[in-house]
Amino acid sequence: MKKLLLFLALALSISAYAQEDALRLITEDPDRASNNMHSYEFPTIVDTKAPKGFKPFYISHYGRHGSRYEQNSTFARRAMEGFAFLDSLGLLTETGKALYADVDAVVEAHKGMEGSLTPRGAREHQMLARRMVARFPAVFKNKDRWEVNSFSSTNFRCIVSMCNFTNALNEESPRQEFTFTSAERFMRYINPSLNVPRPGVPPPPPLTPEQLARYRSSSSSSSQPAPFRPEPGVPGYDFTRFLTPLFTDLDVALSYIGNPESFVKAIYTAGGLCQDIDFLGVEIYRKYFTPEELVYFWADGNDSIYRMWGGSEENGDVIRYAIRPLMMDFIEKADAAMQPGSHRTADLRFGHDTSVLPLFALMGVDDPQNRVFPYKQAHNMGWYSFFQIPMATNCQMIFYQNNKGEVLTKVLYNEKEVLIPGIEPVSGPYYRWDELKAHFIKLCDEAATPWRRAGIF
Repeated sequence: MKKLLLFLALALSISAYAQEDALRLITEDPDRASNNMHSYEFPTIVDTKAPKGFKPFYISHYGRHGSRYEQNSTFARRAMEGFAFLDSLGLLTETGKALYADVDAVVEAHKGMEGSLTPRGAREHQMLARRMVARFPAVFKNKDRWEVNSFSSTNFRCIVSMCNFTNALNEESPRQEFTFTSAERFMRYINPSLNVPRPGVPPPPPLTPEQLARYRSSSSSSSQPAPFRPEPGVPGYDFTRFLTPLFTDLDVALSYIGNPESFVKAIYTAGGLCQDIDFLGVEIYRKYFTPEELVYFWADGNDSIYRMWGGSEENGDVIRYAIRPLMMDFIEKADAAMQPGSHRTADLRFGHDTSVLPLFALMGVDDPQNRVFPYKQAHNMGWYSFFQIPMATNCQMIFYQNNKGEVLTKVLYNEKEVLIPGIEPVSGPYYRWDELKAHFIKLCDEAATPWRRAGIF
């Protein structure tokens, strides 16, 4: 009983601290409230000194595309329809008109650009490449190595990210020779499907024609979206505080808006995109929202991301199983780069959050403290998507070699050194490659075991 009470007390203290920490971090930078739409934050580079005699000679990399436009043009429809109608009735204040104009500017900037890389996204990858060369000059000055192999998802924002990264890399190290590949054949590891059947759970039956017709009918209706509801413990949201400055008569405005939460959430979504299209100079989060209001909306999206692509208790087994091809590609390409006569400097991959976060989950480092927990607790456990999976999230494996031919490897998560749980390093974040490779293969094998036993491996 005492142990149970101690555990509950510890859990509550962690939850309370995490909520305060999230509020502090979002107050510090409101753009973080946009979850995985948050632009990349470049960390201060800190390198633990490699063991004596070891120098870097090869890099294997996976990078999420940089900051992008939203993938469809309906993200702010609820807000735009509400603003347009209320403006026609003369119900908008000057503040309301200003916010309407800000949201409209974000929407207009997206027309014909949906899903594309933004100029900020291009700059992110250019900077990442320059930082890589400056950080590991020995890799790019090695007279015996000059080949850089680049693979991209077939999605155009990933291809454009690859172009920006490699162009900057070429400017910093013009002696490199580049190859570029983007094709469906390689999507099996660049962006593997996470929609795999779980052993013992039959797939849902297909919709009947009648069910499909009802679904299409309901999807195209004008019914209000379901209210957004965060988990208990997330700071409350005062709609009155946010809405009052926007309308000359709040009660009348609310009678037309219908569901105020979905209206405000559409504004919140538009606000999160301002950083990605920073050339507009539009600011919504800082001008109209309080940090507490941003945390309210952030928490639900944060937890959903951990459920979909992180190592959560509910879905982590599927994630780790599905991402094995990407891990094996890292291993196979690294082994090839170590063969006598190899001229490979780096293997670069450009893809999506749906691959790089699962890759970190398979390694056991998707949580800063190497924990696994129910997804609805992510925001209470200090798991923050704005740090774990922002735009341009990247995994870099840096390989070191000494005169004896021994190879050490360290892993960088968004350019920061990480320790891999379940295996002892030689020192600091440096692991013997043969041991780390065996560990990664073991993780892949363990992830596949339930499927193999079910005969669907």
